[in-house]
Amino acid sequence: MGDAQRRQLLLVALMLAAAADHSLAGFFGGAPAGVWSRRRRRRQRREAPLMRYGKYCGVSYTGCPGEAPCDALDACCMLHDACVQATDNDYLNMLCNQSLLDCVAAVRSPAARIRTFEGNQCNVTDVADEITSLVEAAVFAKRILHRP
Repeated sequence: MGDAQRRQLLLVALMLAAAADHSLAGFFGGAPAGVWSRRRRRRQRREAPLMRYGKYCGVSYTGCPGEAPCDALDACCMLHDACVQATDNDYLNMLCNQSLLDCVAAVRSPAARIRTFEGNQCNVTDVADEITSLVEAAVFAKRILHRP
């Protein structure tokens, strides 16, 4: 098994865990869902084992409800979070995931010229690519599980 296949398998396993548990926070020893504060977000940033970006992007990270997204990429994640919540936290929902893929592709297009938020130290293109990989893994997992 090659590195790419191992990575894909790991991503599928993580997405399945998220779909079953609705939260990877408990799986990785993170804090439970609840009211968000700046201090709590900072603590979770240190604990998060997977990609996090802005206020809404990250595996099983539902962000900062009520706060404006940091940039267009973060807005894509905010819309995805709202879609997932509207489908009873179905992280494998095909409509939600395809909408996120379409949004990230639009934000990543050369015409959009990805602009990021002040203080960001991440390469936005890399983050967009990582989000795309994770969501594609979720779509793959959905096909394996054949969940309606």
